[in-house]
Amino acid sequence: MFYFSNDFTMNYKKAITDRFQRKTTHTSASTVALALVGGIAVGAIVSLLFAPQSGEDTRNMIADKTRDLTDNVKDKFKSIRNRAEDKGEELADNLKSKYKTVKNGITSES
Repeated sequence: MFYFSNDFTMNYKKAITDRFQRKTTHTSASTVALALVGGIAVGAIVSLLFAPQSGEDTRNMIADKTRDLTDNVKDKFKSIRNRAEDKGEELADNLKSKYKTVKNGITSES
């Protein structure tokens, strides 16, 4: 019978623990938010399909919810795009300012 040494077992456990810790630290907020929205959407659709309503009412409700979800996603993307544009403009202004400062410093030394 073959037995593992204590060192091997400890290193194996440490490697597994390190791997799981690294994996969980790479989860971004956008991934979590997307999973949450997806779960909510699936739950809403399933609850509508099992609700005691007529087929037409259920289809209308699904269509309304889909339009609402689409509008919300569009609004979020517009908001994110606007914030990115603002940050880009701010970064460009900062770079221009620093460039002018460096340029003025070089020309005054000459």
